[in-house]
Amino acid sequence: MFEKTALGIDISDKTISLAVLKRSKNSIELVKAANGPVPDGAVDDGNIKDPAKLSKAIKELKSRANIRTRRAAASLIANPTVMQILDCPDQVATGLGQYVRNEVEHYAALTGEQAAMDFCTIGSGLRGANMQVLVFATTRRRVTDIAKVCHQARCSVRIIEPPLLSCIRAFYAKQITPKYDCYVLIALLHGSVLNLCVFKDLNFSFIRTKDIGEEMADGDKLCRWLAEEIDEVIKFYNVEIPEGPKNWEITVVADSKQLPQDAEESLKAKVQGTEVQVRTPENAYQDISLVGESASSTTSPVAVGLAMRLLGIKESNLTANLLTQESLEMETIKKDALITANAIGVILLVMLLAVVVVNYLTKRVNKNVFQVKQTQLSHKTLNLLRQQESLDRQIKELSGNPFEANKILAHPNMEWPVILRDIKNRTPKTVRINELLNKESSKVSLKGFALSYEAIRLFVDLLNHSEYIDSASLVETEKYDSGYIAIMYTIDCFFATKGT
Repeated sequence: MFEKTALGIDISDKTISLAVLKRSKNSIELVKAANGPVPDGAVDDGNIKDPAKLSKAIKELKSRANIRTRRAAASLIANPTVMQILDCPDQVATGLGQYVRNEVEHYAALTGEQAAMDFCTIGSGLRGANMQVLVFATTRRRVTDIAKVCHQARCSVRIIEPPLLSCIRAFYAKQITPKYDCYVLIALLHGSVLNLCVFKDLNFSFIRTKDIGEEMADGDKLCRWLAEEIDEVIKFYNVEIPEGPKNWEITVVADSKQLPQDAEESLKAKVQGTEVQVRTPENAYQDISLVGESASSTTSPVAVGLAMRLLGIKESNLTANLLTQESLEMETIKKDALITANAIGVILLVMLLAVVVVNYLTKRVNKNVFQVKQTQLSHKTLNLLRQQESLDRQIKELSGNPFEANKILAHPNMEWPVILRDIKNRTPKTVRINELLNKESSKVSLKGFALSYEAIRLFVDLLNHSEYIDSASLVETEKYDSGYIAIMYTIDCFFATKGT
């Protein structure tokens, strides 16, 4: 199932280009495009040297352009890269993949390293000989570097493709499909590499790769060198297939800074008998079938072709993906690991919150228990204070009025120690005597507290049975509430005196 939106990431020695395409039923819309420089030291000699710096630049470019699409296809930036047409014997048709792998192992440029490779069939050779395949190969390490850069830039890269194939896909509908009666040559200047390929009747029939030396920094010198390379290809076809078409349609695709402004006129003058057009990011949209408000934006045709591949646009049968299945599986494993880690993180967060809540509730309960205990302790303390206050009041009364006590204790005919001991023995446990008042010579009033009326009546009855008391009567009672319920009482006791 193809996505409806895809991101193409084109990386060369000097430029990063992004293109976001959206596929509808009958058209392809260029939604967003962005271009930015490669940071110094991030790429050198066609290879990634500083993945962290490059991924940061891609991430920042995405952010500036407000690009949120993650699913991406990236261009292959690797040196060396082998691109070659391979003739295959008829007998290897059933084991074509193994045959190609065996051939790639003998490429000197890849000796000593694991190779990442892919291929596609392109039909028969120039003279209708054996089946041919177009092979692309580089070291697996460099492909892994590209995948890591994209991953660090928060892109889920699914395809890594040579820039030439992406460029062909972008221009195929307008520059290749309509032209049957001539040769179509595509010259792609990408970074420090020149790719030349030729189509005849929609069939891919030739490829050549050349390094652009540092001496070609001058635009005019680069233009002359490019004309010589194109002229050599034309001469090759004139010799190998003299009966072939004489007309040539040439499309040069380059960064606008690589060639001079008059490059198109210069190439037409140097390569006689050909139709030449130069396409740069500024005018590439003229030959790419795109719609939308951004269709005429400055954009890399390679980035557009990469996104088209991810959307499943089959403009040609030329496809290759050097991203190994191992890398794709590793990406899936990383994604699953990330999901698992997030799930574990959520579980740990929930557990942490649960512990925090339990601790909070425990502290709150403990606080409430403490407050209840404090309240209970406060009530007990208040009762003790009230009792202490009552005792202090009695001591004060006795201390302030010693005459009353002395008057009682000094009565001539009363054996007070014996009488008081007898009253104490007859006092119930729930009755308490607080005051002892002498109003008459043979009369004493007892005042105090009891827990019930029954206890007071029992106390009066016990006093009436004393041999020292002629009679005891309950004079007054009053209910008293001081934190606990008690009954205040007053009992008058009449004593029998000696000699009466």
